[in-house]
Amino acid sequence: MSDHRLKEAEYIGCEEQLMTCFEGMLTDGPSAGVKFIQVENGGGLSARILPGRGLDLYQVRFAGQNMNYLSPAGARSARLYDGREDHFLRNFYVGQLTTGGLQNLGPERRVYGEMQGLHGRFDNTEASGVFCRRFVTEDGRAGLEVGGTIREGRIFGENLKTERLYRFTEGTDTITLTDTVTNEGFLPRQFALLYHINFGYPLLEEGTHLTLDSEEVKPRTDEAAKYLNTWNAIEAPSAPYPERCYFHRLRRDADGMCEYQLYNEKRKIGAAVRFSGEALPYFCEWKMLGKGEYVLGLEPSNTFMDGPAPGEEGCGAPVLQPGESRTYMVEFRYFR
Repeated sequence: MSDHRLKEAEYIGCEEQLMTCFEGMLTDGPSAGVKFIQVENGGGLSARILPGRGLDLYQVRFAGQNMNYLSPAGARSARLYDGREDHFLRNFYVGQLTTGGLQNLGPERRVYGEMQGLHGRFDNTEASGVFCRRFVTEDGRAGLEVGGTIREGRIFGENLKTERLYRFTEGTDTITLTDTVTNEGFLPRQFALLYHINFGYPLLEEGTHLTLDSEEVKPRTDEAAKYLNTWNAIEAPSAPYPERCYFHRLRRDADGMCEYQLYNEKRKIGAAVRFSGEALPYFCEWKMLGKGEYVLGLEPSNTFMDGPAPGEEGCGAPVLQPGESRTYMVEFRYFR
């Protein structure tokens, strides 16, 4: 029972009564062989994590309601991934979190002499050493940790390791994600990291309120510029709807943190995301409110998506020296 006595120990025979963590595998069509880990937190939160897809968050439900968008592609196997041009989209389930990197953000291009597809390989890399373990918090509540290692490496190239850890606490509708990226090679290496965080119906619908404390907003395209004054408005689905992307410079609080919120007053459900503005200083809003393609991506990153690629002059991505690590934390909070 760890170092702290569980509050409810006298009332239960098994900790599964408090929080549930189980593993399963999808068996049909392009999803065949895709493993998942399902966590139920004993409160209003459930989350599905895909070890075979970079340990990313496929789906989150809060109070029984879906929080994120899921694309027609579904949870396809990473072994069907094709990084050429925009073929990434055929494996892009979107989900609550799709991680971009570690070698590329944005469109296909050459990075360190090798062609890299849209948003890199992270989400289409299978994790190893995957685990689900229990712990007891300082105040005696049940907790669960889910984690593993995502490695991106090749001969004559990068050797980058990401140790990913999710933390859940009984009855607390929060997910804390911690990533530690280490350069296990013997030369300095830049790396790019994008948290492609996505929201969908029923949390997202016309009238949902977006709170994003932005000091500066720049449209990515001429199409987005036409609607600059409505970047924070959530409208009803329409078709056609060319995607609109905006780059933001977010205001940080006294602790250097950034936070944004979405709240649906009609359904009384909301979500908030909190992260370090110093560690993740770049931010992209992906507004795609099309019929059947109704999603809002709110995406912090450690380098500018449309800037030079890692290894190129002017790239703002961090450089890891041999053996050096950097740690990132993102907190997802769901509320009424």
